[in-house]
Amino acid sequence: MGDKADWGDGFVRHLFDVCKEEIEAGNRPMGIFTTTGWKNVVSKFAEKSGDKRTKKQLKNKLDVLKKEYTMFMEFKNCATGLGWDEAKQTIVCSLEWWEEHLARCNNREKGIKCNHVKFRKQGPKFLDDLHIIFGKSHVSGASASCPGDVSSDEASDDDVAEVPKPAKTVNPGKNKRKGSSTIVRDKDEKSPFARMYKNTCLK
Repeated sequence: MGDKADWGDGFVRHLFDVCKEEIEAGNRPMGIFTTTGWKNVVSKFAEKSGDKRTKKQLKNKLDVLKKEYTMFMEFKNCATGLGWDEAKQTIVCSLEWWEEHLARCNNREKGIKCNHVKFRKQGPKFLDDLHIIFGKSHVSGASASCPGDVSSDEASDDDVAEVPKPAKTVNPGKNKRKGSSTIVRDKDEKSPFARMYKNTCLK
């Protein structure tokens, strides 16, 4: 089988499921799968889908999905404050808004065509899963200023070295001060990206 593969919604769903499992297992630090993470993604995808695919094929699909997600979040950033269509998973924009936006976004001199128009009637499929998988790893692209294209090439899912965590040393001779240990809250709740998503999308 070559590097290209056919992708139906069922295969994409299996890919998202195994990716989320590895994220929860801690095998995708800094938004990049570890060697173990990739090994598990490949084997679990084959087990769930019944279709054995290479790491490169899975990575290529993830890169395509990440690029589309980034473009959609850039569009959403441009349209902050407008309505949200839950059924279509996209932003409700008036004809006047689109005319003004496309006038700014398109640039014939530089050969730039606004990619946001593809989300005019329908947002990306599996948007909730896209947010879980790519939301943290590509916040900078999603919050880019408008207009303009955003490329996700610089943040693809190549292997990241697995660095063992250093053992914690405890000095029993010293008493801990009250409040010296910090409780780490869910980063999603503090993330500006997550707050923006909830405030403008989840109505």
